[in-house]
Amino acid sequence: MYIQFRTKQLFALLVLNLVISPAWSDLDETYRVSLGYALNTYDTELRITSQNNAIDKEIDLEDDLGFNSNVEAGWLSLLWRTADRHHIRFTYLPFNRSTEYSTRRDLSVGGNIIRSGAFIRSNMQSQVFDINYIYSFFKRPATELGFSAGLYWLKVSTEIVAAGEIRIEGELEDEFKSDYTNHTDIHAPMPLIGFIATHEINSSWRVHGNARYLDVSINNVDGRILNLGVNTDYYFTKHWGVGLSLSTFEVKVRHEGIVFINNLSYSYEGIQAYFVFKY
Repeated sequence: MYIQFRTKQLFALLVLNLVISPAWSDLDETYRVSLGYALNTYDTELRITSQNNAIDKEIDLEDDLGFNSNVEAGWLSLLWRTADRHHIRFTYLPFNRSTEYSTRRDLSVGGNIIRSGAFIRSNMQSQVFDINYIYSFFKRPATELGFSAGLYWLKVSTEIVAAGEIRIEGELEDEFKSDYTNHTDIHAPMPLIGFIATHEINSSWRVHGNARYLDVSINNVDGRILNLGVNTDYYFTKHWGVGLSLSTFEVKVRHEGIVFINNLSYSYEGIQAYFVFKY
């Protein structure tokens, strides 16, 4: 019985040692680089409004233009621990979406009306630059909690090329056009604050969580962002590992120009797989 008791004690101590006392990094790496692949499900709306309210039309990119809701994209994230409790993190996410589609209803684009049945080729190019400073207000060998503050820069360029019956603004009759083009750009730098948490379960396994939110107006740009995510890393060596994350993101941007007011809203939920290197 004594041997059995000692065996149970040693096993319990071993488990506690794995859980509480990581053997490798103790969350003190200077650099962390992640390169990944994302599969996200999008819901996107683009709204163009004139300053005099004569034009106020909304286009759903998935329903009206035939964009695929499922979007694949690669991304890169860099983290630099400048001091024990201070980090700088940069994430770059580019993704392109394109479609060829015959419209099922009349669409109002830039004040012009594209009639149902027209052939449309659309392209949406997006780039996200996400720069954050993180301060860890709580830090232990296996657990780190912190606040983040940074800039979320969204750059979106949308082009619509149509061939079909089109009513040009100010005209009384429809006209067949084979090369109608409309181009919309949105550049929206928006500050973002949040909370992050990291826990090292053992020397190979970490879990992370983040929550970020902001609703702000800067000059001619109004923006709202909500981001929630959780991910886990598994390190098969001291420096190299793989990871999996789940996230949800909601963005609403209103850019007020001289003539038009462009509104873009999109939300996505997705899963990301990635390689990670820490040093």
